[in-house]
Amino acid sequence: MLTKDRVNVISKLAFPFLIALSSTVLLALIDLAMVGTLGIITVAAVGMATFCETLVVASVTGLTPAVQGIVARRRGEGSTEPLCLPLNAGLLAAVIVGVPLTILCYASVPFCMSLITSDPQVTAVAIPFLRILYFGLVAIGLINAFEGHWAGVERPKIYMTVILVISGLNIGLNYALIFGHFGLPALGARGAAIGTTAALYVGVLLNCAIAFVSLRKHGFLKAMPERSLLTHIMKLGLPSTMQQFLFAAGYITFFWMVGRVGTAELAAASVLIRVTMVMVLLAMALGMASATLVSRTVGEGDVEGAAQWGWDVGKLGVITITALGLPLLLFPEFFLGFFLKDPHALAMAILPLRMVAVTSGAGSLIYIFGYTLYSVGDGNRVVLVSFSTQWIFFLPLVWVVGPYLHSGLLQIWLVQMAYGALATSLITAIWISGRWKRIKI
Repeated sequence: MLTKDRVNVISKLAFPFLIALSSTVLLALIDLAMVGTLGIITVAAVGMATFCETLVVASVTGLTPAVQGIVARRRGEGSTEPLCLPLNAGLLAAVIVGVPLTILCYASVPFCMSLITSDPQVTAVAIPFLRILYFGLVAIGLINAFEGHWAGVERPKIYMTVILVISGLNIGLNYALIFGHFGLPALGARGAAIGTTAALYVGVLLNCAIAFVSLRKHGFLKAMPERSLLTHIMKLGLPSTMQQFLFAAGYITFFWMVGRVGTAELAAASVLIRVTMVMVLLAMALGMASATLVSRTVGEGDVEGAAQWGWDVGKLGVITITALGLPLLLFPEFFLGFFLKDPHALAMAILPLRMVAVTSGAGSLIYIFGYTLYSVGDGNRVVLVSFSTQWIFFLPLVWVVGPYLHSGLLQIWLVQMAYGALATSLITAIWISGRWKRIKI
């Protein structure tokens, strides 16, 4: 039962993650608003390039639930091994994966962009923007490993503080470098990429400084992880990595299809996806809280209590996120107007945004149950659901409705809503099945 005391426990864990995630998405929206003043071509280019980056960043995002799940489970079991062993393994994995991938991606950007768009103006903006962003890949991996540790030891305020510093610095640098303030050159979209990458490395340094002070006695950068632990971290994080990769690749394909319908549709879709992320912020934060509570309780031997934590977090997510959607439902023009200056693009985005507002509460279960399943070792089935619903159902239907039948953004978004409903139902069914209760990590 979702009692006041349980709501307080969930909120205490989730609120710092919500603030951190909110600052990240707010940063993305502020960047989009600043970039939006540079014209619809730049908006379209940055939207596509951002999803290309997300595609590659997927290679290190699995570190967060992997480190978090192991740390929380070991705490529940009362393990005597150094607390920072999973963190050290996660940091090492971030470097091993991130460095060669950065080199490969930097070299392949022109070819990849040529596959997505044939508009030379969009390509001219997107290529340098994306190349600069890829230099932040290692930093993102390191930050993800730290995030998993702070979540697993139930100290989310540290993660929140670091992300707030990164976001504040990022906004300031982007403002200065996009428009040429404070004596810096006006670099347009490239300036936004430089500001983002620089802020990420500052975040790595801040995490290291905090960990050095508070975790040195627990083996931070001293306790060498065995190869078996490093392999286990990568194996546990692989499903999340695959899901994020396939998800991002799917949306790059989605943007390509929408781009074939029209540039205005592409710009509107880019903004809709960004604004949609605001609606799932709380779900993502609640998913991280659920993962810690469920993993720790499983480690204590109480699998039924762990299941109840998952359900309570899910109920809280559906109720609160549905309520948060009301402003978008009632005033879509107000919110869209910050990012879309073209009247035609803004008008076509209004009804799809209202659809997002109505359905995001129920859709939050994808993030809450999905993230929790990754942390307890049952991520393979989540990947299967994600792949099948997106690549077998969603994308083929988008192709038929959009480029083939020449329908508009509204019809494409109806397909998006059906895809979300199907994926939510299947992820919830996996949680109900309870197979995750018997998995050892």
